[in-house]
Amino acid sequence: MAQAAENLTQSSAEQAVRDLARRHQITASRSQIDDWADDVTRLAGDDVTLDEVEELIVGLRRKGVVDGAELTRLHSRYLEERNEPNV
Repeated sequence: MAQAAENLTQSSAEQAVRDLARRHQITASRSQIDDWADDVTRLAGDDVTLDEVEELIVGLRRKGVVDGAELTRLHSRYLEERNEPNV
């Protein structure tokens, strides 16, 4: 898991996620439980939609490539970078 942290510091969070996923043969795939969770979330009045990179982050966690703390750092940095205004 230290390798994932090293990738995060050397590139954008998106590139680090994509590189880790490629290295561990993880794709942005969804399961039936993901669809169920989306339905429950929607019925609760929330609208949460994960993009491809976020789906890869979930896949990395499910496969044990990143731990919970690293997942939080990856996702947080990804969201910050994604929401930065283009200069």
